[in-house]
Amino acid sequence: MPSSFGPPADGHISLNHQDGIGLLTIRRDSRRNALHWPLWVELGEKVDEARDLGLRALILTGHGAHFCSGMDLKPDNPLVHRILPAIIDADADAARGVILELKAITRKLLDFPAPTIAAIEGVCAGGGYEVALHCDMLVIGEGGKVGLPEVRWGMVPDVGGTTLLTRRVGPGRAALAVTTGRMFDARRALELGYVDVVCDEGTALTEAWGIATDICEGGPHAVGAAVAALRKVPGRSLDAALSAETDAGVAALTSGEPREGTMAFAEKRPASWSIQK
Repeated sequence: MPSSFGPPADGHISLNHQDGIGLLTIRRDSRRNALHWPLWVELGEKVDEARDLGLRALILTGHGAHFCSGMDLKPDNPLVHRILPAIIDADADAARGVILELKAITRKLLDFPAPTIAAIEGVCAGGGYEVALHCDMLVIGEGGKVGLPEVRWGMVPDVGGTTLLTRRVGPGRAALAVTTGRMFDARRALELGYVDVVCDEGTALTEAWGIATDICEGGPHAVGAAVAALRKVPGRSLDAALSAETDAGVAALTSGEPREGTMAFAEKRPASWSIQK
């Protein structure tokens, strides 16, 4: 990877590119790169910018020790306040609106006209892993971990998590991750198909850059056509699967469980699920 690429300012996402390869880097050091609303917005904007560059490959990574610890659930995240009506008042429209807005952002990665690679170090959890699953290939360093812990907060991985993981590994292995909320280390994640390549700790970005360099040796139209075809292979209609996932997310957010789940998370205690809607 070119050493000339500087890191983004804290709380932002940078886009660098060289020799037809783009690099998106998420940085929010104080929260292990957790995604708050400004970062979601910037992610969509940067993917649009990358698309306009006519890149041959696009890499997504996190700054520092972690890829992304997921959705920021702390009160200073404006997105939390938008979800609260769904959680407190069982407002299905509010829940659906937020989920679909986030999906419109991540869909830009699914529709990117060149191969996309997630370069993962450290924690890649929840919404962070959902973003990574929108990439065609996932590369992880030995010290990395991936998982979808949403059910432990009374929620569903509804920004592509259930749909894309099932398309990647099948319903059984997807259920293992989604219904338990477990985190999986790099080797176990590779064994289960949750990632594609494991490399030495601290070298995920270098490994991803090498893959992107090899991609650039193929014909641009051939690679573009091939990756578009690959994305259509899994059986069920992607749009139908994503729509069903949205319905599941709305049902979870309006069930009353996220109120207890997020309080337990904030208070660092096990959740008590004997609650009423």
